[in-house]
Amino acid sequence: MLVLLVEDETDLSELIGDYLETEDIECDFAYNGKMACELIERQPYDVIVLDVMLPKMDGLAVCQATRDSGVNTPILMLTARDSLDDKLKGFASGANDYLVKPFDLPELVARIQVLGRQSVVTQKAVFKVADLTINPDSHEVKRGSRHIQPGPIGWKLLLKLAKSSPNVVSRVDLEQAVWGDEMPNKHVLKTQLHRLRTLIDEKDESPLVHTIKGVGVVLKSKGLNLKGSRHE
Repeated sequence: MLVLLVEDETDLSELIGDYLETEDIECDFAYNGKMACELIERQPYDVIVLDVMLPKMDGLAVCQATRDSGVNTPILMLTARDSLDDKLKGFASGANDYLVKPFDLPELVARIQVLGRQSVVTQKAVFKVADLTINPDSHEVKRGSRHIQPGPIGWKLLLKLAKSSPNVVSRVDLEQAVWGDEMPNKHVLKTQLHRLRTLIDEKDESPLVHTIKGVGVVLKSKGLNLKGSRHE
């Protein structure tokens, strides 16, 4: 089993990692929220153990970003806060379990093992729009028999659109899904959407990525009530 341990207290992180190793659980380590997101994007894990209080990006934001990107890996939140409100916020952001500090290492292992078994049986949704198929598990995108490689930003945009289809997604929501609170220059999203359209909609194919002027962007077949749309 491969676990991502996200904990900024290095002494605690090393202690947990050493103990998990004795239980045949392999660990990768992240010491801040942004580092965690980068690792989650690159590497599939069986379980993510995520501290709430982290530098650069807190655990709740990391958890939410992970779920928004389509990753369904079980997440165990670690925190010194034990109020019901704090726990509810963790579950609302997408956490599967919650462990309050200080905790016994055998209990941590037991919870990881339970979540690990859930990870094995969990099947991630495959999104299909017309002849376009998006698999969040394998990061595979196909249109008919044609394979598409949208890149990290294009992938996040496409997944957000696919999860919302056939509903329109506002530009603000698209920016939030890709860049979080660090909003880019206003022209960046337009450029990235143009690149995504070029990949998804070739000249001989029916357009699937549409702009609804003054509203946002939608991923769906052209015949499905696209009044006011335009393909850019």
